Amino acid sequence: MSAVVVVGSVNADTSLHVARIPGPGETVLAHGSRTSPGGKGANQACAVARAGARSILVGAVGTDAPGAMLVDELGRRGVELDQLLRLPDVESGGATVLVDDAGENCIVVTGGANAALTPAQVTAGLAGADDVGLVLTQGELSVACVEAAAAWAAAHDVRFVHNLAPYRPATPELLALCDPLVVNEHEAADLATALGAGPEGTDALLALLAQHCRSVVITLGGDGAVHASTAGSGAQASARVEVVDTTGAGDAFVGAAAAALLTDDDLGRACAAGVAAGAAAVQHRGAQPEL
Repeated sequence: MSAVVVVGSVNADTSLHVARIPGPGETVLAHGSRTSPGGKGANQACAVARAGARSILVGAVGTDAPGAMLVDELGRRGVELDQLLRLPDVESGGATVLVDDAGENCIVVTGGANAALTPAQVTAGLAGADDVGLVLTQGELSVACVEAAAAWAAAHDVRFVHNLAPYRPATPELLALCDPLVVNEHEAADLATALGAGPEGTDALLALLAQHCRSVVITLGGDGAVHASTAGSGAQASARVEVVDTTGAGDAFVGAAAAALLTDDDLGRACAAGVAAGAAAVQHRGAQPEL
């Protein structure tokens, strides 16, 4: 059975629940806190597994207590960890997440072992994975690591999906391999500016990015997603749900969509799977649901 191989970050998330996000120099009191597995790579790998596909994670944690917790929790969630490195003398990646009463969030990330991961280790991890059907990356690893993953996928004729989140500079060569490139509206606008254009509106952004990638998906939060490829373009609406916490909703979308693309080339159906997963994700606290 072929697998989605996620090359990405792994963090221990500390979530603080506040009435509202504080402004500069302001102190607010938290309703409560929780520590759970996170990081865009880990979140997407778990979303792939929840969608019923084989999920292999290429990345790194430290040999510290948070690293041990992350290995345990990811394994319990069905992610294959043979290619997850345990690096000595480096702390595991972490994130502090503030979530307000409306479910909105702001996040500060510490790179740790994620920042220590090298392109050579990424290439070795991909080479060590068996039956790779799709390679998925995000923006929390170094640009060099993402480019190494893309180069490996191209050399082995494997579909490459890149979630440009958080936004990082992307070369024309990297964009040309994305099938699809997945961005939200803000990331799409930042990329359009970097490409020397500033179209207004989602449709114009979608058309511009489709000129540079094999296919493109722009996520729209509670409004669903739009997509474009050589097969055409379309939109997928989202069901209206009660929002508890938006943390990890984008990762749930990307993981579920990647799992769908493993066996079905239809980008519209992949977006439908992603939108459904994202709608489910905003209904629980934290980047990943409790087991």
